[in-house]
Amino acid sequence: MPLKIIVCGGGIGGLTVAGYLRAEHNVTVLERGNLDFTINDYGLSVVSNAFNLLQKAGIKSENLDSVVMTHLWMRSSNNDEIRTVHFDTRKERGGAPSMMTRRATLQSELLRFATSPEFPGAPAEIIQGAQVTRVDALEGKVWTEDGRSFEGDLIIGADGINSAARAAVLGHDTPLNGVKLHDLLCFITRVPIEIIRGESSLEYLANPSSQAGLVSFHLPPDSKSPKRLLIYHTSSHELQVLGYTSEQEFAQVFDTKKTAIIKDIPAKRVVDEFSTDFSKNLVDLFNHNQIDAWRIRDIDTCDTWYRGKCVLIGDAAHAVTPHAGHGCNLTIEDAEALAYLLKDAKPSDDLKPILEKFTSLRRERARFVLRRSREMGNIQSEEDKKLEPISPAEFSRVMHSYQGVEHALKKETSTSAA
Repeated sequence: MPLKIIVCGGGIGGLTVAGYLRAEHNVTVLERGNLDFTINDYGLSVVSNAFNLLQKAGIKSENLDSVVMTHLWMRSSNNDEIRTVHFDTRKERGGAPSMMTRRATLQSELLRFATSPEFPGAPAEIIQGAQVTRVDALEGKVWTEDGRSFEGDLIIGADGINSAARAAVLGHDTPLNGVKLHDLLCFITRVPIEIIRGESSLEYLANPSSQAGLVSFHLPPDSKSPKRLLIYHTSSHELQVLGYTSEQEFAQVFDTKKTAIIKDIPAKRVVDEFSTDFSKNLVDLFNHNQIDAWRIRDIDTCDTWYRGKCVLIGDAAHAVTPHAGHGCNLTIEDAEALAYLLKDAKPSDDLKPILEKFTSLRRERARFVLRRSREMGNIQSEEDKKLEPISPAEFSRVMHSYQGVEHALKKETSTSAA
């Protein structure tokens, strides 16, 4: 008999876990908004460790309007080359590509995974306009803002950094629900690739069908400024431009409006912020489209990921900053792992051993990404500053060699036997 599973959150984590779990169980997803994925859309990378899992599950790259990541460029604030890395996981890490796409197209494909009759099991039920406000982890009950209640054999908290499920697992007296601020924001805009064609200094970004990836522009090593620019492909026809800086006057707006996103920042404000530190051709890229300001936040990876009938995945358990580019990838890994471990579970089973195994398999990997993300953003804790930095090569080896939870379990067994 299948489990009745309630998933809080219809984002990347919620839809992915619903897609995996529907093969064996009955799944309901509670999504606070509607499924208009274009709202607060942004570019992201689905790297080989996660994309390999999605490919095996039946996700189609042709539905993602994506490009294959082949390069990482490091450049000075004047766009002079510092280092170029050929990054092609098809050759280096077992054949799976790393893809660059937009959240909207990825979520649309994950919705197909969760609800289309093409995939095994009954389609997940997606309930929109269901803002989860309270979770009873011991009883397996969920309440929404409009007064509805839902009950299941298992509640999965995939409801992001401000998770109501995390409050139920960790206790409601956790300050700010554990969310950490770093006096850091990111200005984000979208730029059609046509804009840079003919600009010789950016020609290396103009043909993503032959080479695509991410370029980071750095101030001199002795600079204490948090400012940093990034450009990366999100499709064959578009780039995303990011500018990191301190929150300044925006801190009060974030706090007053209780939001992590401020829309329609004047281009002049952003250009003025970066024009004294970065070359004009880079800064001018902020003049072509809407600019939003995103507050950079994370949480310390939770020690406990479950309580009673409730378990956390994704940002609810281990939200990280964007610096290392692995937030959504960890979430996809979580979803695959949890579904695998629950595949034979029945309503009469004690789920505690399964949830404990899930946590033990996933927690240290999440902490590894958190530590590397904070290193890259220069926002480490004093404790982390005492540790030897994680090298790019070590980070790549650990992250991109992951092949799913079944492989991780076999590796754990062989290590124990040795």
